[in-house]
Amino acid sequence: MLEEISALTDARPGLTSPEYPIVLAAGERRAYTANDILRDPSWRKRDSDGALRVSVEDAEALGLTDGGRARITTAAGSAEASIEISEAMLPGHASLPNGFGLDYTDADGTAKTPGVAPNALTSSDWRDAYAGTPWHKHVPARIEAVPVALAAI
Repeated sequence: MLEEISALTDARPGLTSPEYPIVLAAGERRAYTANDILRDPSWRKRDSDGALRVSVEDAEALGLTDGGRARITTAAGSAEASIEISEAMLPGHASLPNGFGLDYTDADGTAKTPGVAPNALTSSDWRDAYAGTPWHKHVPARIEAVPVALAAI
């Protein structure tokens, strides 16, 4: 293990690539994402859709709008999410909350899947060498605006 630790100063994997220029934190802890809330999403007082948070700068560069939709693509897959533009996010970084993307059956018996399951975007190829745990807080990603369907005239 000491040999591996010594090699850390030399082995710096690229944080991003031209194909995946954003670092996604897949599974950010937010208010109202506790495990108990998974049982009934109506308990969430805000962010009921589990929005993808992006910086003001990235939103402008990518043509994203607050409340709009975006496609997040990683080596593991892609998903669509609503957008929250946040001054708390730094350029080049985005985040999705934990606790979303799970099926829920409402009182009418209708199955719903609010938000994006972070594990669907996390590749087991990008993981800790010893524990094998995927790096959920560092997922190279690409974000693209989803065009709004034009209303029928």
